[in-house]
Amino acid sequence: MLFKYPQLLWSLWLLFIPILIHLLQLRKFKTTPFTNVRLLKKVKAKSQKSQTLKRWLLLISRLGLLAALILAFAQPYTASRSAFKKQELVIYLDNSFSMQARRNQNSLLEEATQELIRNLPKETTFSLFTNDSEYRDVTVDEIRNVLLQLNFSSNQLNLSEIGLKANSYLGNGPDALKSLVVISDFQESLEGIRDAGKTEAD
Repeated sequence: MLFKYPQLLWSLWLLFIPILIHLLQLRKFKTTPFTNVRLLKKVKAKSQKSQTLKRWLLLISRLGLLAALILAFAQPYTASRSAFKKQELVIYLDNSFSMQARRNQNSLLEEATQELIRNLPKETTFSLFTNDSEYRDVTVDEIRNVLLQLNFSSNQLNLSEIGLKANSYLGNGPDALKSLVVISDFQESLEGIRDAGKTEAD
């Protein structure tokens, strides 16, 4: 179990307060000479036992309530097994001439690059390749300037080539969580898929 605010667990020290109150409330019974009456002795013994039981139940309920409040504010949650796996991220960024198309005064490549820089966490390590360049085990800050100055390429990889190249970046271990992100307009690649589908249908 994990906690969203684990620093609040230090508040569990507050559980000593009900314990301290319980100890202060304990009173020593003073023996007083009295007439030897068996009935009064039995009532006194029962009264002491019931008071002790009530105090212990009260202490347990106070501790449970306070602990429940602290744990609730710490917001416990359970993480999936994949959260503890090593993350391997590979990104393909299409910089072919088709990405020169304009949208909102920026080319598709410029928009894709800016979105990538804005949305990818700074601490994330990834590998990135384009149609004519590649960068292994980098962060956004390390290649920010490179991404902003990417040139267009006359070459464009198709989907099978992208998959084969991505596999060369990913490890062979089964314990890693592997991800491939493809950023492209897919104009030529999708045309190739359509043509292949027509050929098979014929």
